[in-house]
Amino acid sequence: MVEPLIRGAAPGAASATPPSSRRLLGPAALVSVAFLGTNALAYVFTVLAARVLVPAAFGELAALLGVLLIGTVPATGLQTAAALHLGGADGSRTDRGLARLHGAAFVTGLAVVATGILATAPLTALLHLPDAGAVPWLVALLLPSTLISGYQGMLQGSARYGRLATVTGFVGVTKLAGGTAGLLIGGTPTAALAGMTVAACAGALAGWAGCGRPGLRRGLRAPLAAALHASGALLGFILLLNLDLLLARHHLTAADAGEYAVGAIIAKVAFWLPQGVGVVLLPRLADETDRRRLLPAALALVGAGGAALTGATAALGSYALPLIGGAAYGDGLGAATWLFAALGTLMALAQLLLFSGIAVADRLALGAVWAAAAAELAVVELLAVTGRLALVPIAATAVGTAGLLVAVGLARSRAARPVGPERGRPEE
Repeated sequence: MVEPLIRGAAPGAASATPPSSRRLLGPAALVSVAFLGTNALAYVFTVLAARVLVPAAFGELAALLGVLLIGTVPATGLQTAAALHLGGADGSRTDRGLARLHGAAFVTGLAVVATGILATAPLTALLHLPDAGAVPWLVALLLPSTLISGYQGMLQGSARYGRLATVTGFVGVTKLAGGTAGLLIGGTPTAALAGMTVAACAGALAGWAGCGRPGLRRGLRAPLAAALHASGALLGFILLLNLDLLLARHHLTAADAGEYAVGAIIAKVAFWLPQGVGVVLLPRLADETDRRRLLPAALALVGAGGAALTGATAALGSYALPLIGGAAYGDGLGAATWLFAALGTLMALAQLLLFSGIAVADRLALGAVWAAAAAELAVVELLAVTGRLALVPIAATAVGTAGLLVAVGLARSRAARPVGPERGRPEE
């Protein structure tokens, strides 16, 4: 049985003011510009790091940033749950409702930091980190990052897209400034993460102010439970999104892992470029009518943009990687860099389909994400055992896995029907 995780309207009923695709274009464009600018700044930082650090150190930093994304999955789950809930509820936008979500963000952040402290030693060994000091800064960065995601979910769900764009842009600028300062002053991944942590604290304060300075209230069980449901699927997705990079870091030489990390920049660009579409679409997915009308158009828009980017990358061929990271990169991947653009596009499509599955608690669709991660891991390990593992096979395996996940998501999105009462809605 398929049940909605968070109800925005009665099953089968339209919203009081059903949005049309055209009415969503303006907010989507505004948020897309903010996310595009923010991710362009992140791209600038990544390119700068690739040029400042030697390939081995850049591979270390890229792997740590991949771990950071995994560590912020609970925050993303809370953001997703809050956006779905606020997007369709009438009383959830009160001060009490926002204060409960705010409290849930704090509890989630503290829990993630505690988990990170326990994982410090194993993570240092797994990624072969020469400087153990990088991981504590990574753990410290998790708390403000979690709070920022919580504030973004509140603004996203309550349709305050102007403030969401402002907060997102401010966070992007400060993190670039902090990370760059650490990189240039310290010249190590540890220094870069320290600068990003200080900047993220400033970003969290801006997000709190943008949400109207919400207080803290009890009654966190419902929002935390909803966030937990969403986090289970999002954890698998974030793991899959970064699994190829982590496997490259683990199996390949330091130089090859650094080259793969530069190629992964292209995948991240293709993935993050259309994020504004998903941000605006997400609160509408709780309503079946809106979901079935808007999801196909969103998929087509993201797919068309990704196809154009993939074609442009293929046209650049072997010049793509040196253009991004410099002359030290490109020998191993050659003209195969288009695989990264295709990978990012497929993952962007898979994310939209996953959001749809979360909105209706489609367990089969959510489980497919974990199955895809397991399949990719199994194939890469098999290639490693047989001695055929290299840069291109890892990228090709990731593309094939993402393509299968999109196919499954398309099939499940047609079958999903939200029925039954909602169970995860925060009490007022």
